[in-house]
Amino acid sequence: MTVIADGEDVVFDGDIPTDPSHVYDLLMNALSENGRAVVQFIVDGVDAVQSGEFPATYEKIEVSSLSHDELTLRLVVESMNHLSTAEKEFEAYIRNILSVPWSEVFKRMDEFINKVQPFADLLDNLSPYAQTYQPPWREPLESVTKEQADSLGTILTAFQQGNPACLSDELSVNFLPIFKRARKLFSENIIPFLKEKVEAV
Repeated sequence: MTVIADGEDVVFDGDIPTDPSHVYDLLMNALSENGRAVVQFIVDGVDAVQSGEFPATYEKIEVSSLSHDELTLRLVVESMNHLSTAEKEFEAYIRNILSVPWSEVFKRMDEFINKVQPFADLLDNLSPYAQTYQPPWREPLESVTKEQADSLGTILTAFQQGNPACLSDELSVNFLPIFKRARKLFSENIIPFLKEKVEAV
């Protein structure tokens, strides 16, 4: 049995564990202490992380890891690319709220939530990194995350009450400015900070 992590043979204290899930736990803990995370865990040619299943035995395990900085940078860049047209879509949605029948606005609620979800997920996914590493943008991120959650709560209440005026107000007065501020925080502070950390390695 052989275990290779990031191109190097792994040396264990004592015997090599025979259970792949035990190997995974040991490596996760060791890498985590060094600010890294497992991104691939290939057991005899099959990625157990993607399949979600660990076989009972193995001959060869190949592990790939990324630093928390690089993993977070990838997540942020991918999410920001995904959200590149969101601002215009939100503006178009706001314009339609008071000019189309409420039934149409209500029908498109799921569509709107699906557009907002990646933004909310990005903020949530970044919180553990910010709390662990205390970057200089932690407080602005926490502030924008709380404001976004509060605004989403008001938006959902407006949908539930069938109140287009409240929905229009919340989106234009609060939600859209929060979204713009968050994008500015990402482009001017968070992404440059993470790039600098990754390039410094």
